[in-house]
Amino acid sequence: MGEAGKISPQRDGLNRGIALSIILGAIAYLLDDWLRSSDLFSLGTGTLAFIFGGICAQLTTGVKTGGDWVVKRILPITIICLGFGLDLTLLFGDAEGRVGLMIGVTSAFFCIVSSVFIGRALGMTTESSLAIGCGGAICGNSAVVAVSSSLRIRQDVLAIILATINILGVVTFISIPIFSAVLGLEEASAGIWAGSTIHAVPQAISAGEAIGEEGTIMATTIKLSRVALLIVVIPLCAIVGGTSEKRNQLDNPLSKIPYFLPGFILAAVLATWLVPEDYSDKLAILAKISLAPIMASIGFFLSIEGVGDEGRKIFAIGAISSAAMVFFSLISIYLFL
Repeated sequence: MGEAGKISPQRDGLNRGIALSIILGAIAYLLDDWLRSSDLFSLGTGTLAFIFGGICAQLTTGVKTGGDWVVKRILPITIICLGFGLDLTLLFGDAEGRVGLMIGVTSAFFCIVSSVFIGRALGMTTESSLAIGCGGAICGNSAVVAVSSSLRIRQDVLAIILATINILGVVTFISIPIFSAVLGLEEASAGIWAGSTIHAVPQAISAGEAIGEEGTIMATTIKLSRVALLIVVIPLCAIVGGTSEKRNQLDNPLSKIPYFLPGFILAAVLATWLVPEDYSDKLAILAKISLAPIMASIGFFLSIEGVGDEGRKIFAIGAISSAAMVFFSLISIYLFL
């Protein structure tokens, strides 16, 4: 075959990553279905797919390009489709939904503030501590990257922060559904706990899936309410960082908001009042199915590297503030629900 017929390594990695994510997602779906039908404990399709993807990341290379494509292109559409499974009259029509949103937002701010104070105690800069707090409080890697420029975070420090947020995200992602079952929390309460504490959006949604249908709705909505806090946090970080970007960030804080957030809200509005229930249900089911290959793709990026001397302080800040957020949210659930 001539040069024109050859597939570039990047294109090959794209195809392999996409194909592998679909295969692992299908395996996870079938395994989860078998475990549930056999009355055995399952972490959920998304969690299983994530674990499979993480294992493959240690055994193979060249699939991250495809995994990155799946996350960037498919995840936003999936989140929007999940909005069709939400009935706003149920969420905001009772005290439980409103209290859940309050818990999610206050837990996020508690994480950010505690990160800054813990960072000061450990001798870290306010900028680095704030970036760590934003990652845990809002939406993981996306939040860290969104504020890193304004906060003037060095690239080496940024890499350690991202590694820390990924590790802690996995811990909360796997542990929250398990401890929810151990504590005997109801589906709605467990979903609120997941949505108000787990770092990344797809991880929070998958944890909700492991909890149940009501848990998925609560986890998704509460988590996205935390993502909406970027509207407040991005200008705040611009002020703290004092960069040349300050004016632009303050004038247009909406520029960094991912489009899936208003898309999710619009889908929920359509499903609640305009779109027939049959169509909404089909779109919501499609979203849940597509979540498995997305989680497998995220697993491709698992790495044990990235923590050095400075990383120990960064990890301590992230771990303590994340744990504080988990306990703050749980206590709030017991007090107000």
